[in-house]
Order: sequence, then structure tokens, then C-alpha cells
Amino acid sequence: MEIQQKLFDEIKNNLEPNLRLADVIGDLLQISSDSTYRRIRGDKELSLSELKLLCSHFGISLDHLMNHRVDSIPFNYTPLSFGSSDAYEKYMNRLAQLYIALAKSGKAECKITAQDVPVFHFLPYTELTFFKVYALFRSLTNEVITYEAFVKQLDKDKLETTYHSIVDSFLQIPSTEIWSDHTIEPILNLISYYNDIGSFESNENALLLVEQLQSMVKDIEQKTQVASKVYKGIATPFNFYLSPVDMQNDFIQMKSPKGTTTSIKLFTINAIFTTDQAFNEETERWIDNTKIKSMQLSGTSERERFRFFNQLKSKVQKLKTEFE
Repeated sequence: MEIQQKLFDEIKNNLEPNLRLADVIGDLLQISSDSTYRRIRGDKELSLSELKLLCSHFGISLDHLMNHRVDSIPFNYTPLSFGSSDAYEKYMNRLAQLYIALAKSGKAECKITAQDVPVFHFLPYTELTFFKVYALFRSLTNEVITYEAFVKQLDKDKLETTYHSIVDSFLQIPSTEIWSDHTIEPILNLISYYNDIGSFESNENALLLVEQLQSMVKDIEQKTQVASKVYKGIATPFNFYLSPVDMQNDFIQMKSPKGTTTSIKLFTINAIFTTDQAFNEETERWIDNTKIKSMQLSGTSERERFRFFNQLKSKVQKLKTEFE
């Protein structure tokens, strides 16, 4: 029964706030309310088929439940197959549900180490976000296709709705970001590279991406200056730090009353997620120590903040001259 209890605890910790564990389990297993509660209380064991169904549906590793070793960490991963756009849409929808639940919890926080610009800053700029998806597609396939032709295959309206949902949720979650002087460079290098190999049908579309990047930098600077981000007139803490050394990873650690989840970025967009307690605790210690060694730019250090963002603007402007 220990495995069964661990399973229900993990499912409960990852449910959206408006959902009841018994209702979700009962609907999924297609059993009565009484039968559901007997399983949750441990009065009746789950059958093998029920255990498999629950683990598969909620992305929980059965190996992790049965024999979790200290040197083994379970991760959730959603492969992004580009045979169709469904996989990417499902991935973004799962991400949206995660951040909606965090925002609704009322006591969530995010800690981010940024080797690359965090996805939340891209999402308000649709074309720039689509370019990131395009870059991932080109890196995972051998298909030669222009940026414009690729974008035509996407369900723009559906994706924009999902993007806005993630952004709205993130604006309501207190967050801390740690950047380095080179965090902006991966996106600059991507745009420059795909321009060099003729991936844009129109110079105007490439220029639009750079102009959106300029707007993004200005928006981050404004948030850093006031140390907050605003959603529907309500300000939420936004802490921004500059590390003296380059980040070696892209971590996003999400904490709420229900528990902690850490994501590690893969490739250009995708990520793996874990709720492993030991890993999360060690990651949080590393992030906190990195923050201590970094300079806070949000709401303070005006001269250094001015220098840093001017440096970012200069780098983006230099790229822009390639398209003018």
C-alpha cells in the first residue's frame, strides 16, 4: 500500500487547484465514488491495469514509486515530434496548465538561471517565439524549409492563446532571474545563422524579429527598474540579478504549497521536469548561492543596470544593421 499512497500523494500534488483527487481518479478509472475512496484510503489495492493507467496518464514513473534510489532521479519528458504540430501544442498546453495552477496557488515563486533568455519573455512576441520553434524544427530534422513556410503550418490562433495564458500566469508569480552578460547571445546567434543560410524569404521578416527583440529588452529593463511586473494593475515582485560568470544551465524552479518542480531546458525549447525532493533541494541551494555571488539590478544598482541594458541594446542593434 505504500506505493499506492505515494502515487496518490504525487497525483494530488500536481492537480490543478480546482480539481478534486477523488473526482479525477473516479472519472479516469470509471469507478464509483465509494470505490474511489476505498483505493485512496488504501482499503483496496489498485489493480496492475489501474496502476499502469494512472502512471501513464499523470506521467509518473512506476520505477520511481517502487524503488527510488538516491542516485536515480525520475523526470517527465514530452518528445516534440514535428510530424505534426500537435506535440508542440500539447507541450505548451501542459506548460500553460502548470503556470495557471502556480498562479492560482497564491503562494508560488519561480527561480530561474538563464543561459538563454527565459521563454516567458519571448511569448508576448509571437513571430519571435515562432522563430524559436522553427530553429528547434530545423535542428531536429533534415527538412529544408523557410521560416515563413514553417510558420504557415502552425495553428497561430491556438498557440497565441496558449502563449498569452502562460504570460498572464507568469506575471502573477513572484520570480527571480539570474542572467550573465551573454544570456542574450543564443537568440542573436540563431537569427544571424538562419539569415546567413537563406532561411528568410523576406528581409522584412528577419528585421521584424530583431525589432521584437529590441522591444523585449526594453520590457525586461522596465521590469528590472521597478523590480516588479504588472498584471491587471497588480504588481508582483520581479528580482533580476547579474552573475559575474556565465550560466552553465537553464533551470526554472517552481515552488508552491503543493511542492517543488524543477525544469531543465533541452535543445532550443523543450525541457525535462522533476519533483524529486533531493534534487530540488540541491538545485535551490545552488541557485541561492549563485544569487548571493551576483549583483542585484532590480530596483537598485542604477549605474550597473544602465550599463548592462545598454550593452544588450548595442548587441541587438548590431544585428539589426545586418538587415537594414
